[in-house]
Amino acid sequence: MSINENKEKELEAMSENELDSRLHFDAFMGGVKAGGLRSVSSIHLMVCYIIANLSGKVTADVISNALTEGELANYFEVNNAIAKLIKNGTIKENKDKTLELSSDSNAEVELIEKDLPYTVRVIGIELCQKIIAKEQFRKENKTEIIDNGDYYTVELHVTGGSTDFMKLSLFAPTMEQAEMIKEKFLTNPAKVYENLISSIFENEE
Repeated sequence: MSINENKEKELEAMSENELDSRLHFDAFMGGVKAGGLRSVSSIHLMVCYIIANLSGKVTADVISNALTEGELANYFEVNNAIAKLIKNGTIKENKDKTLELSSDSNAEVELIEKDLPYTVRVIGIELCQKIIAKEQFRKENKTEIIDNGDYYTVELHVTGGSTDFMKLSLFAPTMEQAEMIKEKFLTNPAKVYENLISSIFENEE
């Protein structure tokens, strides 16, 4: 592939805002995919946008993990942005570690929306929501990996209050597979339960 063809692909991955010559692409891009946030200012805007839409629900860890896992921004750049925004009073951290925009910053949300590509905004919110849900599932649903010597058993519980709706034991030959089963389960325990129940009743026909 020629240099010109590579350049054309890079330009196609950029948003209209990134093509603006007035912007400086000064963010470290390690671990960031094409179309990710290339400037420090855009990362600041993304953090503010997420907090504005998920106020009182997201922590610094949720935002940094979401944007990193989605390869939208570099982990250290995101954490640096959050620290600076807290320091200058744009956002505030509550006692439970959740983040909120300051009252003065709330009025700027509409401007933020205009400065960030729509797809990046949507993906950022969805990634944060998934991590929030997963953290809640971890608190509410018990999982345990039992070492049986030459194999592992993964104990999965779907819990509602003090009641176990489902207790499922799965075989895993290695710790890596056991951990994978555990993480997949915690992504959406309710879905695992619903699919299992549906399969049981479908077999009655």
